Amino acid sequence: MSKIPAPVLTAEQRAAFESITIPSEFDPSRIKNKFLNIQYGALPQQLLDVYLPASGSGPFPLIVYVHGGGWSMGSRSFGALDFVIRFLDFGYAVMTVDYRLAPGAIFPEFLFDVKTAVRWARANAARYGFDPARFGMIGDSAGGHLALMMAFTAGHPEYEGGHYGWEGCSSALQAVISMYGPSDLAADNRAFLVENGLLPASAREDSAAEGSPSYGAAFTRDKNMLKLISPISYVHKDIPPLMLQHGARDVAVPLQHSTLLAEKIERTCGPGRVSLVVHENLGHSEKGFCSADNFLTMLDFFSKHL
Repeated sequence: MSKIPAPVLTAEQRAAFESITIPSEFDPSRIKNKFLNIQYGALPQQLLDVYLPASGSGPFPLIVYVHGGGWSMGSRSFGALDFVIRFLDFGYAVMTVDYRLAPGAIFPEFLFDVKTAVRWARANAARYGFDPARFGMIGDSAGGHLALMMAFTAGHPEYEGGHYGWEGCSSALQAVISMYGPSDLAADNRAFLVENGLLPASAREDSAAEGSPSYGAAFTRDKNMLKLISPISYVHKDIPPLMLQHGARDVAVPLQHSTLLAEKIERTCGPGRVSLVVHENLGHSEKGFCSADNFLTMLDFFSKHL
């Protein structure tokens, strides 16, 4: 398939993303059982960390965490890892993945990296105590987009990147949680924000005059190309169970990215395949997503499906 140009953020956009998506770095020293800086693919940037429960020999269900940052910033040690690591206390293994970032990388190279990491985990399941039949994923923001693409494109050879390693092993997931991930990169986000009451009505007219700016405009303004990198384009009846988490006050990735995706999954797969959790008072990547109550919501989801 054609490669999509890397996103280009202005200095102002980058500062805005950094202010909400890059908290303090996770400190792995408090985790007893861990394996750090593992190279999972053929490239030096393809690194991951594995964390195992303090007791037990497995096989453990595995949760893979994919960080956000607009595809152009962040790392496996930032983002919501301090939240996700709590799954260790409930008998889950946790793996967190670095993927190549823009502008050095372009789509689908980000996705190739995450798929290669999951294939590595299956190939090495016995060594690390993973249960290869119980792989889940959590991604936030851009990581949520990649988690959705992982869920929807299993078995698509053009999206596998098998030449980076572990070709022949499956990259399929059994359950996925996307936290405020963009699902339609061709969507008119400004119109969505007007509908949500987060922008004045005059902004809809500005949107039309400017050619309907989308979340994917940093990649390309070609709508056909944007559809190729939009998870909503790949919904099919055999996708794994999903939970979509979104804040109603999100101005970076409007709520409709999750509500419209959930509606399409319901139409395609029937009831029960997707769970939509809307946080009425939260915006993008806010600390409220990492509350104890929300952790229990996610734990219940994975307990049912992994």
